[in-house]
Amino acid sequence: MAGPRCRRDCGATGDRAQRPDARRSAAALAGRFAGSRRGSMTVEFALVGTVLALLFAGIIDLFQFSTITRDVERSSAQIANLIASCSRSSDQSCTTNTMNTVIAKQANAMIRYYRSGLVMSMAQISESNNTLKVCAGNMTYLEPDVAASALAQMADKDNAIVVVVQIRYVAMFARVSQVFTGSASSIIRGWTTVVNSSGSNAC
Repeated sequence: MAGPRCRRDCGATGDRAQRPDARRSAAALAGRFAGSRRGSMTVEFALVGTVLALLFAGIIDLFQFSTITRDVERSSAQIANLIASCSRSSDQSCTTNTMNTVIAKQANAMIRYYRSGLVMSMAQISESNNTLKVCAGNMTYLEPDVAASALAQMADKDNAIVVVVQIRYVAMFARVSQVFTGSASSIIRGWTTVVNSSGSNAC
């Protein structure tokens, strides 16, 4: 009778001895899982952080680009209206002298962007039979997009002032811009056409 009881007791004792080992194995497995989870979270955070940083850089560059574009367009409008203030009845020298003064002082007109490859071009133009002619200024011809815009505003025998302002914009985050656009810089152009007289061609 003692023998069988011993076998049953010994078997029960063996099961109890195995339970701590099972608990230790489960704890080790849980530890490895937690470590793996922390590692994957680190990788996920790095990826998300990189995407957010790129997005932030892109937003800043886009805002800067939009601000400069508005400045360029506003400056072209102000200068064109200034030159156009020389009335048609005035001596032609008023228009020419005003243009020469603005060209000579363009660094002061847009001092913020003077070192960004600032270029100011202006011309007095006349329209006759749907053809434009340059009468005065530092432009010998109009670029196709500028000419098309001027023709859309002018009637036959109208005279107008055209001012084109151009700068080179360099992205604040040049490497990011290089990756997404293929270039770290771009040309920003703005132009304004102001009709200042009509009825007879200035030239």
